[in-house]
Amino acid sequence: MVLKYYVILTIAVVAISWASILILLSGAQPIAVAFWRTAIAAAVLSPLLITEKRSNAYIPSKNDFILMVISGIALATHFMTWIQSLYLTTVAASTTLVSTYSIFTLIMGKLIGERVGIRSIIGTLTAFLGIVLITVPEFYISLKALVGDLLALVGAMSGAVYFLIGRFIRTKASLATYTVPVYSISALTTLFVGLVLRTRFWPYPPYTWFYISMIVLGPMLLGHTLLNYSLRYSRAITVTTSTLGEPIGASLLALLIFHQIPQALTIVGISVTLLGIYMVISEEPHGEET
Repeated sequence: MVLKYYVILTIAVVAISWASILILLSGAQPIAVAFWRTAIAAAVLSPLLITEKRSNAYIPSKNDFILMVISGIALATHFMTWIQSLYLTTVAASTTLVSTYSIFTLIMGKLIGERVGIRSIIGTLTAFLGIVLITVPEFYISLKALVGDLLALVGAMSGAVYFLIGRFIRTKASLATYTVPVYSISALTTLFVGLVLRTRFWPYPPYTWFYISMIVLGPMLLGHTLLNYSLRYSRAITVTTSTLGEPIGASLLALLIFHQIPQALTIVGISVTLLGIYMVISEEPHGEET
């Protein structure tokens, strides 16, 4: 069972590592990307929801439904702020700062009574130190970058809310029962904000739709959906700390696609981050699925 969780989290992290690269290659407006990735994902998962409804007696209570709405709004906020930050600061800085939602998850999870051991605390801080080491050479001082960094941090905080609620709901709800409503609410939220801000949702050239479809298939369906799957069997802090591998994946992809050669400090940071991730995941008590 331990191997299964490692494989699932690895696939999810690899998938979300492509997000920043595909977003920048798409050329679409940030809010449009946020809308289409959640709207299409909700549509794709809808048949699974119908299938699960036949074998799952779970019906969301009023409180659970409210939490799903909050989760969807939090996911929309996460995507809109983080994607916008990619156009204002570096990919390394943006993905690093948004990945700090593991720190916010740790704090919020502790406040709501979720078990957080000393190894998870040390592991999270170690992993965060690693991603700081990765991106220290990338930071530069400018008002534009500062705004981008702040937006990424807002994305981190909203992402923490999204994952914590997911952890609570997924202990009793099937995967599609949770993700389809949350993705749909996220899409509606981004659509509303986009209409207010006069975002161009379409038309776009064929290559843009290709990259949007890749964003849905990879970072959304294989990334976020597998992370939501893991929330039923793993603590929120474990899942979010695993995503600290995203800056590592994004940096490696930037090397391959944009020929950005990592510095020695970046390699050290990768090693430290992987160590921190291992410390948190190794503390997770894996059990059989129910």
